[in-house]
Amino acid sequence: MFDLQSNLKKHTGKTSQPLLISLVIAATVILSILLILMDKNKSKTSAGHAEAESAEQQDHGETDAHVESISLTSKQLVQQGIQLLAVEQGAVIQLNSYPAKLSLNTDQQAHVSPSFSGHVENVYVELGQKVQKGQPLAALLVPDLVDQQANLKIEQSNLELAKQDFNREQQLWSQGISAKQDYQRAYHSYKRAQIQVQAAQSRLSAFGAMNASNGRYILKAPISGVISKKDLVMGENVQSASQLFTIDQLDQLWLEFIVPNAEIVGLSPNQKIEFKSLQTDKIYKAVIQTLNIEADAQTGRLQVRAKVQSSTAELRPNLMVNVLLPQPSDSTALRILQSAVQNVDGKNVVFIATQQEQQVEFHPTPIKLGQSSKDSQYIEVLSGLNQGQKYAAQGSFLLKSELEKGEASHEH
Repeated sequence: MFDLQSNLKKHTGKTSQPLLISLVIAATVILSILLILMDKNKSKTSAGHAEAESAEQQDHGETDAHVESISLTSKQLVQQGIQLLAVEQGAVIQLNSYPAKLSLNTDQQAHVSPSFSGHVENVYVELGQKVQKGQPLAALLVPDLVDQQANLKIEQSNLELAKQDFNREQQLWSQGISAKQDYQRAYHSYKRAQIQVQAAQSRLSAFGAMNASNGRYILKAPISGVISKKDLVMGENVQSASQLFTIDQLDQLWLEFIVPNAEIVGLSPNQKIEFKSLQTDKIYKAVIQTLNIEADAQTGRLQVRAKVQSSTAELRPNLMVNVLLPQPSDSTALRILQSAVQNVDGKNVVFIATQQEQQVEFHPTPIKLGQSSKDSQYIEVLSGLNQGQKYAAQGSFLLKSELEKGEASHEH
């Protein structure tokens, strides 16, 4: 009995140990499976969140990429200076360029000469100096002027004596003391003396020396301008009628150029034209003044002269420029003003206007452009617009700015 129970206990101990090991292993496997399943669910959940965020970002990006319109009232259009025009068919004018030269306008030039021969005492101006009308230029000592001024003084003294004699004879005759013949003689002498003084004064005034003193004669500027020629120095003797100064008005220049005979057909007096500075590429205006009747016998070209309308320090006599003349053409194209074109996201766009109840709605419309006119006014539209559509011709930059402000605020 004792041996049987001992054997049973030994047998039972041996059997329980493997069973426990098996249970532990099974539990470990089950736990591992559960952990794997939990990781997979977590991954799926994370992926779902990522996809949702990606979709949300994509939707947000699509919203940002959407270009919105801009609506303005009629009052706002006026306040912002936005002008509407219709897309039209018209000429995109090309310009031909010809060499030209600026020259002095001799109609606005003065030659200053003395009325007397004399000795140069002072010169008050320098070459290139600006002067005003009536400004003293030089002082001359003129011997002949001394004689004429002395003669004026003599005639003035004779006039005073004749006046005194006339007054005395008039009083005596009125009192019945002297004869009428004496009164008439004194009257005629007085009138003759007046004429002699007036004649002497007129001679001096005609020479511009009325206010001269001690034989000094002052040369004055007859017009305002710039001293472009000065042909005298202190101490030299000059002759009457010698050209001592030349004064030019540089704000009124001529534009002179030569064009082929075929180009002259489109030109006429008083026609406005433009020319470009070779130094700064700035555009200036002129008005055609004269056209030569005949072409040059050797070159077959015609001389044209125009008055420069612009006044600036850059424009000087003998400056070479390019005159811009419209090229004759009968072809037309769909065109808009170049000021209407703006660049949005690397594309050329025009803001098309449509009426929406009490407001005007502007949509940025991509377009394809062709050649532009050389006068920088119009540009050809190859695609994107139709004739008659209203667009923002002026003030389109403000519309672009408002569009960019709206996109920036939407991103935030």
